[in-house]
Amino acid sequence: MAEADDHLGTDAPHPIDTDFNTGQDNITPFGLDIHNPVFLISSLSIIAFVLATLMFQAEATAFFGWLRPFLTSTFDWFFLTAANIFVLFCIMLLVTPLGRVRLGGPDAKPDYSYMGWFAMLFAAGMGIGPMFFGVSEPMSHF
Repeated sequence: MAEADDHLGTDAPHPIDTDFNTGQDNITPFGLDIHNPVFLISSLSIIAFVLATLMFQAEATAFFGWLRPFLTSTFDWFFLTAANIFVLFCIMLLVTPLGRVRLGGPDAKPDYSYMGWFAMLFAAGMGIGPMFFGVSEPMSHF
């Protein structure tokens, strides 16, 4: 690994030097830190979509009733291929030297241990069960 880091050097300039400061376009109404153009565009799009769906409920019901079977029957190959590509990519990262690259730099230390990560993943997996089945099971018995 030492040979791979030698080409970087210790006094290498940062690859991207700009005048951009993180959060320079943010606004803070009500104490919230909001990225102005992103929040405005996405919130207006969501509001327009919800209002159009509520105003035209019969048409929306027919459209979504057609859309789901169309997408699942037409693009089923895409979903399966994408899932397989993601798995193959993860395996490729495991067996190639790219899997040893530290995301925070060569001196970065992880914030959590392997046991901590396992505990968080286990807690998330166990937490989704009551969130999902807490609603679906009573409704199925109803």
